[in-house]
Amino acid sequence: MKINNIVSFLLVTLVVTVTSCEEVIQLDLKNTAPRVVISASLNASNGECLVEASKTAGFYDSSNFVKITGARAELVKGNGDVLVFDEVSPGIYSLKQVTVSAGENLQLNFIVSPDERYLAATQAPQEVFLDSLKIVRGFGDPRPTSPPIYLLNLKWKDPAGISNFYRFKLTKNGKSRQGSFNITNDQPFDGTEVDMPLYRYSLEIGDTVRLEFQSIDSLSYAYFNQINDMARPSFVSATPYNPIGNFDKGALGYFGVFWTQVKDTIISLRK
Repeated sequence: MKINNIVSFLLVTLVVTVTSCEEVIQLDLKNTAPRVVISASLNASNGECLVEASKTAGFYDSSNFVKITGARAELVKGNGDVLVFDEVSPGIYSLKQVTVSAGENLQLNFIVSPDERYLAATQAPQEVFLDSLKIVRGFGDPRPTSPPIYLLNLKWKDPAGISNFYRFKLTKNGKSRQGSFNITNDQPFDGTEVDMPLYRYSLEIGDTVRLEFQSIDSLSYAYFNQINDMARPSFVSATPYNPIGNFDKGALGYFGVFWTQVKDTIISLRK
């Protein structure tokens, strides 16, 4: 699970990855003053939290991110316990065996020096379970010689009266789909049995697929939704624009919590 960085908008290519096999997003960026970028996520299902921190320098290409090393990263749990990360490689900090509960308030402190500290806070979402995953026939090229197209169809029960947010990550034949984040909220279907095909992913017989069904926190949803807006061809901003995360003091990036279920399947005609 690797988290890469996001910086400002318009003119150079930015690649954002938020966990392993992440969807790749390419945005245009504009050169601005150096900024601290902190990307952090806690996988509540396996208890692993990763933080990647860097600072933009000069013109923004992938070679000009300066890793922030020697910092102190802390996770403050709802009961006040402070868990300290290990720096496992330059600019990457890891914490394992973290246990959290739905609704628990969590705070991430990133301390570069006594005079340079950044804070982000969020609340752990409720875990929602995927009931079933089916392969259904889609609508592809109508020509008789064209191979048939298939889709993944997800079913789950959305809890009633609670705002839930979901993310669907799909890897096909070992490669993630380039584009925006596949996310949704439960406003259209609160408290119902959800039956949802993933129309964005066209599959063929023999494809090996890995699906991650994630319950994400509201701040992650808001952050990913901004990136989706920026990735649309119709997006226009009069001034350079950064997705707004939950770190203070102008740091870019975000701290989020998610639960995940992983399903592996091979597209076949078997029922």
